Amino acid sequence: MTKRRLISLLTVIAMSTTVVPASAMQLGAGLHYLRTIDDFGGVSGVSQNDFSLFGSITFPVAIVKVEGILEWTPDYVGSDEHLLQPAAYGLLDLGLIYGGAGIGIGYLTGDNAGWASNPFYALRAGVEFGLAGFAMDAFASYRFQSANFLDGAQNLDLNALTLAAQIKFSL
Repeated sequence: MTKRRLISLLTVIAMSTTVVPASAMQLGAGLHYLRTIDDFGGVSGVSQNDFSLFGSITFPVAIVKVEGILEWTPDYVGSDEHLLQPAAYGLLDLGLIYGGAGIGIGYLTGDNAGWASNPFYALRAGVEFGLAGFAMDAFASYRFQSANFLDGAQNLDLNALTLAAQIKFSL
């Protein structure tokens, strides 16, 4: 009896965990952690750690996926200012795993409002798997960025290692 239950449980798990069909457009939302590599020597009150919320839309195009993201960081590098970052990625879909590159730019609100002086470029790798009607996407990326954002801090090295997870729904 126990062996049958185990087989039944494994069958249900195997059937509910599937690869998301490549032909489906997806909407997603998730949480993003950014760790800036530079310690901002000489700039007081600046933090290397940030958390962001983001929304995404993903379109399949042949063997790649094109993903657009809008990210919101409520307290960017400890500045008490909001950062909005639109970005676009081209991702090579290899089943459960994927990898690719992207580009984006930041817009800082508040006293230092304005667009970043330079865009960021990113390399990204992740895993995406389906779970009963939705998909879970977890990824890591490395962002290359140098920009002028904050008063008294010119050409900040904003290179960052990021970790993120999002839930996606097919349309």
